[in-house]
Amino acid sequence: MYGFDIGTTQCKVSYVDRSGNPVIVSNARGEQTTPSAVYVDAGGDIQIGSDAREQGVVDPSRYASNFKLKLGCTESLFGDGEAFTPTDATAALIAALKRDAEKATGIQVTEAVVTCPANFRDDAKQALLEAFERNGIKVLRLVPEPTAAGYAYALDRGGSNSTNLIYDFGGGTFDVSIIRREGNQFTVLSTEGVPTLGGNDISGCVESRVLDEVESKCGRRPCRERDGLAFLDLDQRVEAAKVSLGKQHQVPIIASFEGQQVIAKITQVEFHKSIDQLICQSIEATDRAIAAAGLTVDQIDRLVMVGGTSRLPHIQERLADHTGLVPRTDIDPDKAIAYGAALACVAEMGKDGRTATINGQVIPAPELFVQEITAHSVGCSALIQQGPKQRLLNAVIIPKNTAIPCQRTDHFYLESEEQTRAKVEILQGEERADRDECLVIGEIILDNLPTETVKSQRICVQYTIDANGMVTATATDKVSGTSRTVSVDYKKGIQQRHQPTAA
Repeated sequence: MYGFDIGTTQCKVSYVDRSGNPVIVSNARGEQTTPSAVYVDAGGDIQIGSDAREQGVVDPSRYASNFKLKLGCTESLFGDGEAFTPTDATAALIAALKRDAEKATGIQVTEAVVTCPANFRDDAKQALLEAFERNGIKVLRLVPEPTAAGYAYALDRGGSNSTNLIYDFGGGTFDVSIIRREGNQFTVLSTEGVPTLGGNDISGCVESRVLDEVESKCGRRPCRERDGLAFLDLDQRVEAAKVSLGKQHQVPIIASFEGQQVIAKITQVEFHKSIDQLICQSIEATDRAIAAAGLTVDQIDRLVMVGGTSRLPHIQERLADHTGLVPRTDIDPDKAIAYGAALACVAEMGKDGRTATINGQVIPAPELFVQEITAHSVGCSALIQQGPKQRLLNAVIIPKNTAIPCQRTDHFYLESEEQTRAKVEILQGEERADRDECLVIGEIILDNLPTETVKSQRICVQYTIDANGMVTATATDKVSGTSRTVSVDYKKGIQQRHQPTAA
């Protein structure tokens, strides 16, 4: 009955109490949020969260943060050649969260619902699932972060029939979803986002202004790799300044460097001007989500703000001006996703015919039914003739924003009549995007195919996407009956489920 919100900058663990209300679990330091940070010393001992941040300032070469954005990559986070991947760091972070949760509640963590960005790619999802698997935690479901926030707001009886815009501006990613609620039924109509946009970018605007001042006064610009101690207090001062600049016309930020103290005075006007382009990116994604849902902004009933960055008054003002809606923060934007994850976990257990209990007392399960959608289009590489040139493009079979779970089929020609081997590349990317612009999430090889005298649409490609957005693919040659089915496992490579068969 646990929910895990593994954020780019902060993590939270939640559970549902005896009254059916979600509760955030405090970690060993008494904090309700744990920084997504890992430090590994020379002996291999691992520190997590705030402890890791403090050590990382002294020895940044052994420190890792923001690794959620790199999930799915296999390169080491450290430059000394030691293998420590983003999945390794995430698994270490989860291990600490699990220990803290079990100590705080006395309830073992054996299964959970986990949230992830709505626009997470398959390789990142698989890496996240693996990190939980290493810790003996069964993931009942991966829930997109905006959808989890929708779960949390489901407790609001006043919104029983409404169309909601969930604006999720987190520490490292931005997502926006349009969710229609009809009683207990939630239907995700569309989702958009900017996977590289987050509160870190807002902080970067403020930090850059401070470092300009330091460089002007000291003759050298500090950098994290070489001058870690200079950032020991600066990071906290920058975060505090972001909040203060929402209310004050000018905020001084003190930076210490090479024995000098430099005061950078940042005005509210400067701050707003520096972040306006970032806010514009989020608004453009919001407009795309509304359009993809087949709606206009006047058909949106509620604007729900989620994620710590969405607290900034300037962001809320820009959204209000753009949409004509009043931004809602009834639930703490920092906690809404974690709350929703815990509620979703109890709901998932109920779907399996099980009940969540605390010391024998049954936890009431929310009656919620969610229809999710695909965040990315899925297709296969196809050779297209464009004038005198040929291009390898993505032929989409399941378009973005299709309701899941789902299954779709398409048919393709071989390149030539004499061809006896076909490779079907499973691509995650948009319609007619170049093959190299897409994520190749798997492939199927069909061998020993009979030649043909006349070209026909003989290769049948069928894709199935499950409730977590994971893809299984089948390719069949209709002439010979040869067929193969694969699912993607980024740890072991392609898993072949069926051997080729010939008719």
